[in-house]
Amino acid sequence: MLDRWGRLGSLVAGVLFVVLLAVGFVLSGNTPNSDSSGLKVISYYHSHNGRLTAAAYLITLSLFFGLFFFGSLRGYLRQSAVAERLAAVALAGGVLFAAAGALAAGSLFALADVPAKLTSGAAQALNVIQSDLATGALLAGLGVVYMASGLAIERSRLLPRWLGWVSIVLGVVALTPIGWLTLFALAVWTLIVSALIYRRSNGAADAPSPAPAA
Repeated sequence: MLDRWGRLGSLVAGVLFVVLLAVGFVLSGNTPNSDSSGLKVISYYHSHNGRLTAAAYLITLSLFFGLFFFGSLRGYLRQSAVAERLAAVALAGGVLFAAAGALAAGSLFALADVPAKLTSGAAQALNVIQSDLATGALLAGLGVVYMASGLAIERSRLLPRWLGWVSIVLGVVALTPIGWLTLFALAVWTLIVSALIYRRSNGAADAPSPAPAA
């Protein structure tokens, strides 16, 4: 059972994860498509290197708090024996999501750091990694988080059943051609989950222990 600080930490980590990721995503803007030429990629990142460097930093920082949120979610769900393994799977999905996000942020930073010193081929390769490779891994990890969490919620009833079913649906959608939509749903889902964990966790650990019998 999460104690008061564990519940508060889960809420704070969830909020910071969402806010920093959203700001970093907005700052990253409309980066070149994966089929853009190397010269176009170099020109774009040279013109916006300051903003894109800030975006890469904020995305990386958001993943730091995101891992704490996923860890708190596992700690909450594993209270139920029927959900313990699924909670571990959900955490593994969160780790994959964070690793893919770090890959995307790293390639973004590499492109924005010294774009003028990159060859056309190197710039194009990094842009493909940032646009396509990282996205696939992000959606795979996110699909695992949604699906495993939804099944754990449905089996344990530690959170509302409607949230479990919504999570399962999002997990399925994440693996379809429109899976990128679930990246936007992540912000709302994280805020709802972190708020519910904060409100529904038992505060028994905070209550004073009864005095021993005489």
